[in-house]
Amino acid sequence: MQYTVAQPVDTLIQGAKVFDGLGNEARTCDVAIKGDRIVAIGELTSLLANEVIDAKGLCLAPGFIDVHTHDDLEVLRNPNMAAKISQGVTTVITGNCGISAAPAIVKGCARSDELTWRSQ
Repeated sequence: MQYTVAQPVDTLIQGAKVFDGLGNEARTCDVAIKGDRIVAIGELTSLLANEVIDAKGLCLAPGFIDVHTHDDLEVLRNPNMAAKISQGVTTVITGNCGISAAPAIVKGCARSDELTWRSQ
């Protein structure tokens, strides 16, 4: 990927061992982020950035999918799912083992007025 805009990127992660999620061997490189997008991957030490993260000795990977959870109610109670995000999990699959919260409306949920199984 090439990023040639003269404006700085938001975040530059330098020297991480990058796993691309495609099954390729990990490689040590830099990753540039602007907004919510990765805009460049490679040797980017000359790129201007608002924030630089030294990731030497650390691994960087796309989000992980937790395919067997019992988070059906947790995702409604705590939609930011901090316990999962802090472990690198970006997607959870619910409804396992024949258990589901649907149809449910959780009182006190930030979006409880919008969450019904019929509206989803």
